[in-house]
Amino acid sequence: MKAIEDALPLYDHVNELISLGQAQKARRYAVQRLNLRNGIQVLDGGIGPGNMSRLVLSKIRPKMLVGLDQSVKQLKTAQGNRRNTDNQTVELVRGIFEFLPFRDCVFDTVVTSYALRDSLDLRKSVYEYSRVCKSQGELAIVDIGKPDNRLTRAGSMLYMRLLVPLIAKIAIMAKMRGNPWLTLFQTYAPLPTNRHLLSLVRRRFPNAELRKFFMGGVIVLLCRKA
Repeated sequence: MKAIEDALPLYDHVNELISLGQAQKARRYAVQRLNLRNGIQVLDGGIGPGNMSRLVLSKIRPKMLVGLDQSVKQLKTAQGNRRNTDNQTVELVRGIFEFLPFRDCVFDTVVTSYALRDSLDLRKSVYEYSRVCKSQGELAIVDIGKPDNRLTRAGSMLYMRLLVPLIAKIAIMAKMRGNPWLTLFQTYAPLPTNRHLLSLVRRRFPNAELRKFFMGGVIVLLCRKA
C-alpha cells in the first residue's frame, strides 16, 4: 500500500508508459461496454486517484457513485480530483475488497480498475462483489493480466520483473525518491492466468467474457450477475 501511495504523483503517467498506452484504453473499453444509465448506483472498488470514476461520471449522472479504497491517501487524492463533480453524487468509503461494508444487492454496476490483484483473497473479493451487486447487475474488472500461453507468460513475467522498474525509473528520474514500481511484480507473480481468473469469476458471474489487450498483459472482464 505504501508503494501505491508513493506512486500517486506520477501514477497515470508511468502506468501509461509501462502498458504502452493500453491502461486507459482498457478502462474506456469497459465503460463503453457497460449498460450505464442515469440514476443507477455504482461502486468503484479500489478507486485510487479516481480514473475509472471520472470515465463513468463523464458518461452518466448516477444516483450515487461510491469510491472504496483501503488507503486514506488514495481517498484524499480521489476527493481532490473530483472538483468538477456533484458532491452529492460521489461518496468515498474506506474498506477492503474481502469485506465490503455494504448491504446485499445495492449496486447496479461495480467497476474495479487495476486494483483486484492487490486483494489477499481473490475468491472472497469476487464473492463480495457478487453479493453487493443487484440481480442482473454488472461487474467490470480492468487489470494486469497473466497470459495463458507459457512462452507469452514467461515474457510477461520478465517484462514485469525487469523492464517495468527500468521504464519507471527513467520516467520518474529526478521527480521522486525511490521507485514504487519495483514492488509491482510482487502482486503480479501470484496472479492466476487469464483463463483461470475467468473461471474463478464465472463461479459468481456465469455470464462473464474476457477481452485481452497488450497480448493478454492487460485484460477486461465484463460480467453480468444471473
